[in-house]
Amino acid sequence: MKLLGAVLLVASGLLAGLAGAARLKRRARLLLDLKTLLQAFQTGIRYAAESLAGLVLENQASRFCRLAERDSQFLSDPAGALERAGRALLQEPGDVELYLGFVRGLGVSDTQGQLEHIALYRALLEPRLEQARADAAQKSRVLVALGLFGGITLSLLLL
Repeated sequence: MKLLGAVLLVASGLLAGLAGAARLKRRARLLLDLKTLLQAFQTGIRYAAESLAGLVLENQASRFCRLAERDSQFLSDPAGALERAGRALLQEPGDVELYLGFVRGLGVSDTQGQLEHIALYRALLEPRLEQARADAAQKSRVLVALGLFGGITLSLLLL
């Protein structure tokens, strides 16, 4: 029984480390998705002068747009739906703040103003994306190793 308990402790430590690593990789993927969405919005505004609802419906490859489109108030308030989607998907407070700043500025100026707004947020997003990628590459291994180490240590203490 002790051996089985020790194995379960090691496995739970490893799973905790893997969960932390998955969280870091998810953040990097979401920020990359946001970067792609900004580019798509910029293109849609520049060449098609789409409305915000049209842009969201056109970019269903983005998790933000898919979640916003499923919102019950999407047709009456597409910016609010995008805001709620970002709050649901993003977990890091700085990422949420950046995203909300972007969404709150959508549709409040003319075409040129919108293009400048998107360009600004693309520039602000780039360092956060690079940091998220670096964190995912470096800290993922550390989190898995720490989880495994914690599980092994705890199982040795209990044996």
